[in-house]
Amino acid sequence: MAALGICTGVAVAGGRVVDVTSANGLLLKAEQMPAIAGLGLPMVLNLSTRDVSAPLNIKNGHSDLYAALGWGWLVFLAPTVQAAYDMNIIAIRVAEAVNLPAIVAYDGFHTSHANRRIQVFADKSDVQKFVGPSPFKATLKGENGRFSLLDMGHPRTFGPYMNDDLINAKVQMDLKFARAYELLPQMFREYAELTGRSYDFVQQYGEASAANCLIALNTAGEAAKDAVDDINQRGDFANLVIPMVLRPWPEKEILKAMGDAEYVIVAERASQYGASNYLANEVGAALQRVGNTATIIQRSYGIGGLNFTKDDALAMYQEFSHRNSEVQFGEDQGLISLRNPRSTQSAKDRPIFDFAPQKAYHGAWAGDASYDPGATMTPLTAKECTLNAGCDSKVNLKVLSAMPSRFDKHTACPGCGIFTSLNLFLRGIDGHVCLLFNTGCGMVVSTGYPLTSFKVPYFHNLFHNNTSTATGVVEMIKRFKARGDLPEEVTVIAVSGDGGDDIGMDQVIGAALRNDPFILFEYDNKGYMNTGAQMCYTGFKGQKCSNSHLGSNQTGKRQHHKDIVEILRGTFAPYLATCAESHPVDMIRKARRAQATVRDGGFAFVKTLSVCPLNWGMDENVGPSAVEAAVNACLHPLYEIEHGNTRISFDPENADKKIPAIDALMKMGGAFSHMGKPEFADLAADLQAEVDRRWKRLKTMASIAEL
Repeated sequence: MAALGICTGVAVAGGRVVDVTSANGLLLKAEQMPAIAGLGLPMVLNLSTRDVSAPLNIKNGHSDLYAALGWGWLVFLAPTVQAAYDMNIIAIRVAEAVNLPAIVAYDGFHTSHANRRIQVFADKSDVQKFVGPSPFKATLKGENGRFSLLDMGHPRTFGPYMNDDLINAKVQMDLKFARAYELLPQMFREYAELTGRSYDFVQQYGEASAANCLIALNTAGEAAKDAVDDINQRGDFANLVIPMVLRPWPEKEILKAMGDAEYVIVAERASQYGASNYLANEVGAALQRVGNTATIIQRSYGIGGLNFTKDDALAMYQEFSHRNSEVQFGEDQGLISLRNPRSTQSAKDRPIFDFAPQKAYHGAWAGDASYDPGATMTPLTAKECTLNAGCDSKVNLKVLSAMPSRFDKHTACPGCGIFTSLNLFLRGIDGHVCLLFNTGCGMVVSTGYPLTSFKVPYFHNLFHNNTSTATGVVEMIKRFKARGDLPEEVTVIAVSGDGGDDIGMDQVIGAALRNDPFILFEYDNKGYMNTGAQMCYTGFKGQKCSNSHLGSNQTGKRQHHKDIVEILRGTFAPYLATCAESHPVDMIRKARRAQATVRDGGFAFVKTLSVCPLNWGMDENVGPSAVEAAVNACLHPLYEIEHGNTRISFDPENADKKIPAIDALMKMGGAFSHMGKPEFADLAADLQAEVDRRWKRLKTMASIAEL
């Protein structure tokens, strides 16, 4: 949502801006999106379509796209990688022409991660000529009906409060869509003249006069072209319609493309649960308005990323066999003939065929009602997990090693620090534990359906909502205990990482301010590792991530690392701490203190440094020594803050183990080790100065109780 807020600022100031998102990321932006449309701010949002969780799925689905259809954005579809490139250019032109934002939607992974050769403009001036002059220069002068927030000579108010007049503003929205509908054909023609690549509201493929028609979006439509070719090569007839624009709704063009269809399968990579599907409803309404009695058959396919192939398209065309006695099938059920000459009967005289329900799922499989998997793990008892009672007693590692682990096998990368740290931390926790996880590596590698790694109750909510969910759980624990329904003690631990306390920082602060009685345990692996090592704010300055590159214009991450413990200090939470697997006794002792805080009714936060060999670019066996080096370099100092009082747990200076930051970074892999090269000497010096400043400040705070 914050990214789209930045885009809003760029647009209202008169700039051109593009954003990218998918699935629940789009829903995070939902609050802003109708506002951007209502304010008439042109921009482009690339939507790599993915199915909206839960359950969590990172593959293709159109439920995110459909959620946005009523938000006032122009919507373009890109079935191919080439189309994704071209539609971005066309979209910005029409968006600026009518003062509306535009979505360019392409299939997640199937298109967004496809490797294809495409044609691009050799000279950016050709693109600039097509889309028109920079909007900033025009808007400062109030040209073309656009105005800028930065027009100081004519100050204007954007986003006013509006009651009864709102209906008139919404009328303006529809007028803008009508204008876009008028302008797009000419823009498509101009783009074709410029590039030789032709686009329109709709692609029609195959025999337009065929009685049987399939409507499918994006990559499914592309795959269905092969099926149509097979059918037509056999001398049969099949029609295919692939919409390229959904908003403005190209009703006339879709009806024309459907031709003489008597039966229409509308295939959608989504389902409107408990109702007819989205696109099917619009197609059906369009047919009804012109008195066309073609039968609409709805099929949901590919939800969750299941591939849609030529064979799937053939299977859908085969469904028309229920309406045509001339269709024949071989023993392998492969399509042999789909000859369906136009009937001379009127619609009311045609026979009623016995066929599948009007709405069904293609590619789903039946479950086995008799299947009973049984328990795969024996629940842990409180007694088994109470071997370390007494938060202030001496830690006995031999005793704690006998404690059963709260989780079992997982599929984490070799050398991953998440479960080493979590297992060690949990050995400091007595009794029953309830775990809640942010979206991230720790969640993905431990709960692949239908298996789980956990022997204790576990819950996963969305990326950023973990702490708020934990608040709801502890509130119910309070109520159950007050009623006597929950006699046993349960410690709630929310586990975060992979940037979870960037995207969920507001909710973390809220839980700390409320002093909600649970532990938040963060495995800080310095990036959004689960989705390809994107930059997060806990990463060190200069760190190389997938979106903080090394080159002539950028030297890795540009900001110093966010110190979440010091941020939370300002909430006056009763217990905050850092720990590391290199100091196991210290970690276990801090787990005890965190649990004691929760039992006293307070919030506790504990952060550990968690290595990511894959994305840090380090050998998998280097993790423990790399963590120890980071501690010794004060990149990850070990300390705790209890009721505002700071105590340093390990002082590498006093232990004569203090090392320069660059020595630790050199052990942490290719994401950091470049800072040891001469050309990055200034960057390394800047990082060292900041680490020294923070360490000096921390020691001062530890030496003065009032701080």
